[in-house]
Amino acid sequence: MTKSYQSPHPHFDVIIIGAGPAGATCALQLRHSNLNVLLIDKASFPRSKTCGDAITGRSIKTLYRCCPELVEQFRAFPQKTEIKQTRLHINSHKPVDIHWVNEAYCCRRTDFDYALLQGVRQYAPNVQVLEGFQVDDIVQDDAVPGRFLVGNSSQQRYFSTQFLVGSDGTQSIVSKKLTSTRLDQNHHAGAVRAYFSGVKGLHLNRTEVFVLPEFMPGYFWVFPLSEDTANVGFGMLTRSIARQKVNLKDAVSAFIQASPELRGRFAGSTQLGKLEGFGLALGSRRVPMSGDHFLLIGDAASLIDPASGEGISNAIVSGKVAAETIVVAFKKQDFSADFLKSYEKKLFKIIGKELKTSTILLRSFYFAPILLDFAAYLMASPFFKRLAKKLM
Repeated sequence: MTKSYQSPHPHFDVIIIGAGPAGATCALQLRHSNLNVLLIDKASFPRSKTCGDAITGRSIKTLYRCCPELVEQFRAFPQKTEIKQTRLHINSHKPVDIHWVNEAYCCRRTDFDYALLQGVRQYAPNVQVLEGFQVDDIVQDDAVPGRFLVGNSSQQRYFSTQFLVGSDGTQSIVSKKLTSTRLDQNHHAGAVRAYFSGVKGLHLNRTEVFVLPEFMPGYFWVFPLSEDTANVGFGMLTRSIARQKVNLKDAVSAFIQASPELRGRFAGSTQLGKLEGFGLALGSRRVPMSGDHFLLIGDAASLIDPASGEGISNAIVSGKVAAETIVVAFKKQDFSADFLKSYEKKLFKIIGKELKTSTILLRSFYFAPILLDFAAYLMASPFFKRLAKKLM
């Protein structure tokens, strides 16, 4: 049911809800568009973001194409570590090192996301940023077909727009209001993470992933932030969490104790703060991510890699592709669902094969965990190392 709010509201050509990596990238890509853009986030930055803190894949390369000035600033940012390889510890097999092709970092999301938003302020003069504003209401304005009113019902503060972008995460209000997509445990994962100091054996240029058969389908990660401090966490498919009645917070300490290497390396370490949980909308299914006058990007579009759980690079790519689509839509004055399907087609030409491959891997290891042992042998061969390298 649609509503019409008679009082005037500030109008923007485009409103982006969510100022994380996807939303900030979309705003940066629109900086030369001459469109009047509003970027809204419920939090005030810098804000904490529960995540693995790995900035991987195409993230930096894509950001450079949007705003090279911002990337050059980030490269000089001291609160990060450059990642050049990932070490895979699969069961009791010899660890396998996979070397990265693309520029990658570990950086606290508090710092990374704040740097992106500051970049929007500095380099995108056509974008207005509104922090600390919770959008809880999205309605269509009868006065102008296709125009949305976006706002907070308790404050009775609204903005109107011709085009809406949902980059507001797994629990996206844009997705809830405008699509029929709902959480599916088969395509969703849960994870917890905390920061630990005093961890032995950290390598500043190497992330680590651990897999043990008794904790499948899931994995444990150690991502370095300094010489003795790391982002440490454990994630698992939500369906398995429910079926096995897994307590993710307990699983972190249980995993450390189950691994002789981790048990020794974490002896004497200190957990900094509490374990915090987060949900991951996996890209193992295609969900509606466009419609009349709107697009979904990032986690709101379920673009997280099913095998690795990494979502930042796909979020950034989706933000750039969405902005390119928006520019064309305004030039053509075509905001129809049919035209905006071009966004999905272009996006999946870039990331579709990787999502399919990761989905196959996830399902294979879920239904046949013994394949992990086979994978460990394969990963040790030069051919499969080169294959894995292409995905990184």
